[in-house]
Amino acid sequence: MPAAVMNAPDRLQDLRNRWDRAGKTDPFWAVLSQPDKRGNRWESDEFFETGVQEIGDVMEHVTSLGVVHGHERALDFGCGPGRLTQALARYFDAVDGVDISPTMIELARDLNKFPERCRYHQNSASDLRLFDDAIFDMVYSSITLQHVDPVYARDYIREFFRVLRPGALVIFQLPGRRTGRRSAARRYIPAPVFRLYLRVRYQDHPAATMNGMPREEVVALVDSLGAEVLDVEPNNAAGDGWESFRYSCRRAK
Repeated sequence: MPAAVMNAPDRLQDLRNRWDRAGKTDPFWAVLSQPDKRGNRWESDEFFETGVQEIGDVMEHVTSLGVVHGHERALDFGCGPGRLTQALARYFDAVDGVDISPTMIELARDLNKFPERCRYHQNSASDLRLFDDAIFDMVYSSITLQHVDPVYARDYIREFFRVLRPGALVIFQLPGRRTGRRSAARRYIPAPVFRLYLRVRYQDHPAATMNGMPREEVVALVDSLGAEVLDVEPNNAAGDGWESFRYSCRRAK
């Protein structure tokens, strides 16, 4: 069924099923799709070390912003096998990882080196109702929202701030607009049809589906929530053909 005619629950179920299949076949490559690592060529230690490096850079960035925050509890949204969740456990007393795929969550639990600090939750809802208000000192999400329909991405961003403690940080990556010139054929192909083509070409792999939200819309959304955008940093997390940004935001005290 083409995504354009699916209702909301069906689209989330479709996303869950696609990520679950990816988690069963080549889970590490589904998260970090480097060409030379396809076919289960990621070594576990090597894969998780990329998370240590990423979170180390993030925490240095937080320090540079001059934001004083707690270290009691953090949320990793779109945790997959726990690559970033475990890395965050070096800086927080407890970390919750959330993912739409049951298979990814099962793998994260099996590979968890910090069971006393890292907890994993499967969530197929369009919100984060499994968490109470104002319980996290930081929410982090990377290379996740880009694979989510923008309607849900907006909902999740709202939820990030709901579960965040006053004055605490949300840091998330999200593509903006496409870059470069599209082919003549691409300019005239309706978006739903082109998305279906990509799913067939890439064997329905969920990472082949990319979505963006213009930078000004993201900033306006954060502002509408009474929060503050502290920094917007360009990055290459969305790959060729997209601009991408890392947003560092603070909930109002």
